[in-house]
Amino acid sequence: MGRLPYMTAVPREGMQQTMEFLGLNLGTVVGDSEFTDMRNMSTEKFPAVSTRRRRGVVLKHLVKPNGIFYKDGLVYADGTQLFYRDRKIANVSDSEKTFVGMGAYLLVWPDKLIYNTSTGTMERMEASWGQTAQATFEPLQEGSTLVRVTCSGIGKNFRQYDGVTMAGCSREQFNKTFVIQEIGDDYIVMTGDLTERMTQASGLTLKRTVPDMDFVCENENRVWGCSSKNHEIYASKLGDPGNWNVFEGISTDSYAATIGSDGAFTGCVSYLGYVMFFKEDAVHKVYGSKPANYQVMTSGINGVSAGCEKTVTVVNETLYYVARNGVYAFNGAQPEMISQKLEGLSFSAGTAGVYRNRYYASLRDQTGAWTVYVYDALRGLWSKEDGLALYGCAYGAGELYCIDSEGNLFTVSGDRDEVVEWMLETGDLMDGAMEFKHLRRILMYFRMEAGAELNVEVMYDNDGNWEPVAVYRTEHYRTRAVNLVPRRCVHYRIRLYGIGDVTLMGMARKVGYGTEIRGIYR
Repeated sequence: MGRLPYMTAVPREGMQQTMEFLGLNLGTVVGDSEFTDMRNMSTEKFPAVSTRRRRGVVLKHLVKPNGIFYKDGLVYADGTQLFYRDRKIANVSDSEKTFVGMGAYLLVWPDKLIYNTSTGTMERMEASWGQTAQATFEPLQEGSTLVRVTCSGIGKNFRQYDGVTMAGCSREQFNKTFVIQEIGDDYIVMTGDLTERMTQASGLTLKRTVPDMDFVCENENRVWGCSSKNHEIYASKLGDPGNWNVFEGISTDSYAATIGSDGAFTGCVSYLGYVMFFKEDAVHKVYGSKPANYQVMTSGINGVSAGCEKTVTVVNETLYYVARNGVYAFNGAQPEMISQKLEGLSFSAGTAGVYRNRYYASLRDQTGAWTVYVYDALRGLWSKEDGLALYGCAYGAGELYCIDSEGNLFTVSGDRDEVVEWMLETGDLMDGAMEFKHLRRILMYFRMEAGAELNVEVMYDNDGNWEPVAVYRTEHYRTRAVNLVPRRCVHYRIRLYGIGDVTLMGMARKVGYGTEIRGIYR
């Protein structure tokens, strides 16, 4: 009986090439084109990976930053001083500010101020009057439902069609909220039931009030806000951020509604023509075009995490925010988690902005450490910069302005004289086989600008030792191919670090594969 011949295995070789790098991945399994850690890196030159841009010079140092905004110019609060285009415009309370832009108006909370950026005038949203002389109440004419109230200075602080509240009147029927129909310095006309003239010596008050709100935004020429204490949402009168108590049954009325869901509000935003009020486990979305048809629809989805209201940002018509279990993108239907590559991280605070199609976020994780993470919205890739803790961000005129924890005001991209220290670390590279192989060489291709430095280290089989392999420095622009001959191992990691502007263009690994005969490597 014949026997089959004994086949001798022929040594094989393969080339693993990576020409497209897919950013940061903190998961257990990291692809050959991904990185398990990085510092000060960017996907801006995709498919290559490169060091981030230098940041802008420090424009100003704020002693106590209390807010930042952009409204045809930069707005910021420093302690008790409010600045617009680097000019002081008001003294304010020493508290964190929320700014809203509405037409030419810059609105300031919790101070409830209105600054007209065209005329340069400042006024308060709220107004009040207290009686100092005898007041007279009389019907305009017999059988009229309009009552004229005359008293010194009663109309000076108000305007026609203001929604105001009267208190202290001896006729209880006039202690109510109403809309001023006519006005002069010393009189107002209100609705009421009065058949004969009456007088009152003292005690009358008249107030135009604005509710205390946790979060505010502008939508469709109204200011919207919410109160966790009162479980309510509000909208101002159309085009008038100072009037919140106008209820005449017409389309320009203000609006208020009680919300029945549990928990405190965690943020609000105007998005795609709708107002969205967030809680941690729900989102309330307002539909309609006027108070008569406003409807508040509640969805039990992941909302903004408490303390992360500053992370709510729109990038390329998509809304991004930080929830309790990760970072989400919302395109008008259902939110989708985009932070799967940031496995194991949750965030308790942060601030974010948009810059060049990127979601630029400074976030504090569960350990208390701050890190800048950048999400490339066009490619769905994450990158990681440094431990910069940002107080606030504001996008305007193509720049993202930031204030850091030390009070420095700057842009995220510019020509600051800084040395950028960078680092890249791969995951465990196995080259397509877990055994019977050995690395013949590793080839990496870099582009290095003048003054850059590159260090290469390798760790074998997770033994904890990073072995230095090569160091390169350049005095002028050049490209460099790095050729390494590593020792035999099952898996390995590569760490690259240095200073300056360095771009990793590609990486190739030539692998020799062995045979299972006698369990030897060839």
